[in-house]
Amino acid sequence: MSADTEVKRHLVIFDCNVYLDIASVLGSPFSWRTFGTAVARLVGSPVPHPENRAHDSLRAVAACTSGRFAGEELLEVWTCDHVNRLVEVKANHPTTPHSKTGHIGLGWSATDARDLVSVLVDGLVERSGGGSIGQAFPDGNPPLDHEDGLVYGACRKLSSDDPLSEVYCVTRDRGFLLAHRDKKLSSHTRVINPSTFLALVTASRAQLSIQGMRPRR
Repeated sequence: MSADTEVKRHLVIFDCNVYLDIASVLGSPFSWRTFGTAVARLVGSPVPHPENRAHDSLRAVAACTSGRFAGEELLEVWTCDHVNRLVEVKANHPTTPHSKTGHIGLGWSATDARDLVSVLVDGLVERSGGGSIGQAFPDGNPPLDHEDGLVYGACRKLSSDDPLSEVYCVTRDRGFLLAHRDKKLSSHTRVINPSTFLALVTASRAQLSIQGMRPRR
C-alpha cells in the first residue's frame, strides 16, 4: 500500500482522571455490561453534559471501542505503565484526603482497583487495537508536574513512532489543558478535554455519513 492510500491512524492516550471519572459514575466492580448500559442512557444527551462532566469521559471512551475514527481511519487507545499505576492507586485510595497530597480516592478494594485497570484500561486498549508503550519519560515538565509530564511523554513517544499519525491526550486536568492552550508545550499532541474529543469524533463520523449520502455524478 502506498503512502497516499495508507489508512490514517488517530492515537489516543486517556489521562487517569478520565478512567476514574468512569469508575466514579459506574461504581465497583467495573464491567463492560454496566458500561454499555450507562452509555445507552446517555444517547441524545448534550455535549458537554449539562450536569455531570464525568459522563463526557464515559462517552469519549465509548467512542473508541470500535477502533475506527471515521470510515476506515483507525482510532487506537494507548496507555503506559504510569497511567495504569495511577488508576489503580487512586481507585484504591480511601475517600478521605491524603495527609500530604490531599488526594481523595474512590475507596475501592485492592482487587477491584486492579480489575479496573485489567478490565477497563487494558480491555479498551485491546478492543481498539492499541497498545502500551510501557515506561514513559517526562515531557513538558515544567510547566506540567511530574505526573502530567509522564503522560505527555507517552504521547511524545507515540508521535515519534508514527509521525504521520494524529495523537490526542484526553484529560480533564485544567492545568494540563491551559498549558497546551497557551502553547507552553511542544506541539506533537493535541491536548483536549473529553467533550471536545467526543464532539470531534462525532462530527467527523457525521460528515463522512453525509458525504456517503450524496448522489454520485
